[in-house]
Amino acid sequence: MIPSLTSERFELKPCVIDRIDEEVDYLEVLRYLGYPVNVEPNHRIAHIIKHWTEEATHLATPWAIYLVQPIIELNKRRLSIQSTSGVIEFHGAIGEFLGASKSMGVFIATAGPAVERRASELLRNGEDFEAMILNAVGAERAEAAEAAVMEQLRQQAGAFGLAPTLPYSPGYCGMELTEQQNLFSLFEAQDINVDLTSACLMKPIKSVSGLIGLGRADDLVTLSSPCDRCDLKSCNMRR
Repeated sequence: MIPSLTSERFELKPCVIDRIDEEVDYLEVLRYLGYPVNVEPNHRIAHIIKHWTEEATHLATPWAIYLVQPIIELNKRRLSIQSTSGVIEFHGAIGEFLGASKSMGVFIATAGPAVERRASELLRNGEDFEAMILNAVGAERAEAAEAAVMEQLRQQAGAFGLAPTLPYSPGYCGMELTEQQNLFSLFEAQDINVDLTSACLMKPIKSVSGLIGLGRADDLVTLSSPCDRCDLKSCNMRR
């Protein structure tokens, strides 16, 4: 349950999404492989991509966990939220991305470890292109798990007149990657199947994490892509 703005009760128990019904988005796989919009591979390459996309789809086990926390303080550069273990602070361009939020969703989503393991095997065998395809599907499946979190929050929050912001992740657009430590601390008691390395990278690599604000729908600025708020114009993943 997502709390109403006047409620003092918050659902702090993590919610797990262990089934992703959305099929693999082939165009998204092509995007991760570096194909520009509206550019298709030739027939021979397309056949290879589709074959390994099918294998990667069978290997992937997309999964996500999220929870919603009450906000104690939110300003331009800092977010403080209440967790079961105490107050957790995040720093970055918080106000620009999450400024209209009244509650905060926190999530971790992954494609699972099998795709990454198979891609590593292919690399060791010198099958670089095939490994690239598996990694592209892994990225798409992690993204699909993130989208499932967004959809659940959207449906649940709508009952309270709220809507979700776009996700805001450590390592992007003014939030240091080290903020992963604070994010993962919120799930310490959970078996999340994703580990955080000393360099604050996630394993499996094909995983995403972040914050999703919940605010009044009329107060949120609706943008087509998180890239609309990013100044890195040269990014090859820009949409």
